[in-house]
Amino acid sequence: MDIRDGTNFRKGGWGIDPSVPLDVYETYIEGNSKKVSFITDRDSITFDVMPGKSYPFVFVLNGKDSAFTEIRGFKLVPRARFSKSYQQTYRGKTIVEIPQMYELLNVIFALTDKGRDNNGLIPRHTAYYDQVMEWFMPYRDQPAVKKINTELAADGVYHALKMDAYAFELNADGTIAQSPVYDRIGRSNSNSLRAYIPDLQQFARSSRFQEFYNAHQPFYDQLTKAYRDSIGVPEMQRWLGRNFPSTRYDAFKIILSPLVGNNQSASFFDYDGFREAQAHVNFPFHTPENTAGWSPEAIYVKDGNIVFTELNHAFIGPEGEQPAYRDRIQKAFSDLAIWNDPSKPARGYNTPQASFDEYMNWALVNLRYLDYAPPTEQAKLIANIEDMMVHNRGFRRFKEFDQFLIKTYKARKKGQTVADLYPAIIGWFEGNK
Repeated sequence: MDIRDGTNFRKGGWGIDPSVPLDVYETYIEGNSKKVSFITDRDSITFDVMPGKSYPFVFVLNGKDSAFTEIRGFKLVPRARFSKSYQQTYRGKTIVEIPQMYELLNVIFALTDKGRDNNGLIPRHTAYYDQVMEWFMPYRDQPAVKKINTELAADGVYHALKMDAYAFELNADGTIAQSPVYDRIGRSNSNSLRAYIPDLQQFARSSRFQEFYNAHQPFYDQLTKAYRDSIGVPEMQRWLGRNFPSTRYDAFKIILSPLVGNNQSASFFDYDGFREAQAHVNFPFHTPENTAGWSPEAIYVKDGNIVFTELNHAFIGPEGEQPAYRDRIQKAFSDLAIWNDPSKPARGYNTPQASFDEYMNWALVNLRYLDYAPPTEQAKLIANIEDMMVHNRGFRRFKEFDQFLIKTYKARKKGQTVADLYPAIIGWFEGNK
């Protein structure tokens, strides 16, 4: 059946299943109430739903099968609140950190079935990983690990859980408290980790997590210092600000863990007159595979790719969502099979905007190579990105687009920015769909 939730209409958004004891539909409300309707081809029912209230009813199928259903209203709260003191403290700053709660959840990820597989989720080649496993493996049967293990079986849950951990703080007495700033980091209407906080607190105490964390503080400081001083973050911010002049941020945060592998994410906030961009990333540990054959100058630029691609999203997203571009992107990417191989990771970028943004995201990496990498190594660096995007990740037309953008960027007029090239960029997708 269809659902009308306030002004949002979801065609075929609900199924009726009498075998489920109670099917619950949750809705989030900004004001005092909103109307929610369930609509079939024969009938409809509408409730004026208020926060904190439940509305039970029954669907009857074929005159005999009852499907018990309930609508629950929840107050929609802002994802963040930036007080005056917070703004004064962080305005103009770039913060790099490995927070305790963040690391606690990543330790649990490492103990799950998926975390212990050789699938790139957790980097397993470091001495730190060995130390984590030695300390925490005796606690792998705790409820927190078992429940998160079950959650990770669903695609797309990892990023939400990981980012939402940043909305909690682990106090000195071992209690976990909601952040005074953030309710949630992801874009959902509720914090995906909140239900697991009691189990996480039990795990932290019984495993002596804070003792482990404090003992490794010098190692964490080493990684955060490298991000601040040795990966070129200020240069990236200047490059993005220069090329997307209509988008600005008051603060940046780079949140990382040495236990994060090939899964990065980003979030940005605009509340109380303050804009903040967050990059949730790994650490670019050097290995023979990723350093052999490159000059120190090329390695320096390469090391910044992951954080650059996450900072990118805070600029690409707002630019592509402008009214002048949004509908054109939707139409150009209406058939995602043209652009993304459904058998490869590109399948996860399953909306026109997400697919367009990821094409732009890694194409900007190659534009940055043009501006900062050693000229003699640029062609090889660019080819490596194109090969990774097409053959490993499954963005079928990336090389063609990338070559077009490189040519366009090189030929741009004096003073033109990447944002100025968006009409031509979107025109290329329209002409090649």
